Amino acid sequence: MFTTDAAAEEFEKERNNRGRRLGIRTSMDFSGMLIDAYRTMDQLQQHAVLETMMNVADVAHTMQSFSIFCKWNRRLYKEFYVAHLNERLSFDPEESWYENQIGFFSHYILPLAGKMKTCGVFSTTGNVFEYFAMENKKRWIEEGEVISEEIIRDVKKEVEREQRLANGTLSNGCH
Repeated sequence: MFTTDAAAEEFEKERNNRGRRLGIRTSMDFSGMLIDAYRTMDQLQQHAVLETMMNVADVAHTMQSFSIFCKWNRRLYKEFYVAHLNERLSFDPEESWYENQIGFFSHYILPLAGKMKTCGVFSTTGNVFEYFAMENKKRWIEEGEVISEEIIRDVKKEVEREQRLANGTLSNGCH
């Protein structure tokens, strides 16, 4: 019998004896032993809530007022645009910026806001995350094309000006 066969057989016995299987709560270390990642279901739930809250914190601007969303959306676009100019981003953020924001709301933000509502940590206040996310998506669909054009135009001008200042080809008004 090969060593791997023996290890597999031992693993199978261990698994059958304990009636456990690999998953979210149970993992296997490098030696093949089963370990409990969470001792109780409460620990697993606490971890899931904290992870959700951290994900929300990363994109909190999408679940606040529309003006806050637009402010941070512009900053994100500028970060992507400069990265693209410096060949640190493989795609041009100008292409489909408006449409990509709608997809981001549909496939990431709204499900995440729903998780915050469902987990119940914030009681009825959890509804606010979902409400603002839905309202911001709705307004972006209505106004986002024009806002995207403004953001793209303004960021290009701002970056060009910053580059000219950095290269010394534009006076900054100081003598």
